[in-house]
Amino acid sequence: MKFRLPLLIAILFGINCHILIDSTPPTCLIISPFDSSLVSGIVIVQAEAHDSGGIARIDFYADGSLFATETSATATAEWDTRNLPENSWHKLYCLATDLAGNHSASETVNIKVVSTAQRSLFHGKITINNNYYFTINFDAETSKTIRGDARAVNNGKISRFLLLDANNFQKYRAGQPYTALYEQNDRSEVSINYQFTVTARYYVVFLNTTGTSQTYWIRLTLE
Repeated sequence: MKFRLPLLIAILFGINCHILIDSTPPTCLIISPFDSSLVSGIVIVQAEAHDSGGIARIDFYADGSLFATETSATATAEWDTRNLPENSWHKLYCLATDLAGNHSASETVNIKVVSTAQRSLFHGKITINNNYYFTINFDAETSKTIRGDARAVNNGKISRFLLLDANNFQKYRAGQPYTALYEQNDRSEVSINYQFTVTARYYVVFLNTTGTSQTYWIRLTLE
């Protein structure tokens, strides 16, 4: 009697043959812009997807309508807000599909469209370890104003909050004496409303020297 090899192996070893089917959906997350961000013009939307079997594509949606598709696990798309009403709110999310055809959507990010005269510098949450600092750099023109606030969570402290020009930021990094355009120290909450007199690059610095890691909520705009 003759047996085909795969069948003979199954009989000899008592193997039950099963087809493994991937039914686990991937995860998807919009990493930029942050929720409640102020945007204008062409907005760069960044997303990441994860799946053990690989990602086939990421679809980008605004208010339920598809506006871009990328075939990678880390994707960037452009969202055009130029024809949207000023001060209107919109919903962004991404939909990831894995190589087995499973898919899942990210959480929704709510975005406000403003005039080109106003833009969001940072809106979100950061965690800084002890004896470390976090910077936000941006270009500002004469007469532009930076506005916003930040607060420490869980009764924490912001050891130092600075607004520096490029020259004094380099001095700060080198541990040399510097002159800040604006500074607040040892506060649970800080705020800023500063108008620039020179067109240049500027730096916002958050320093933590509390002895433990600190988490801050930050919202800064340039108008």
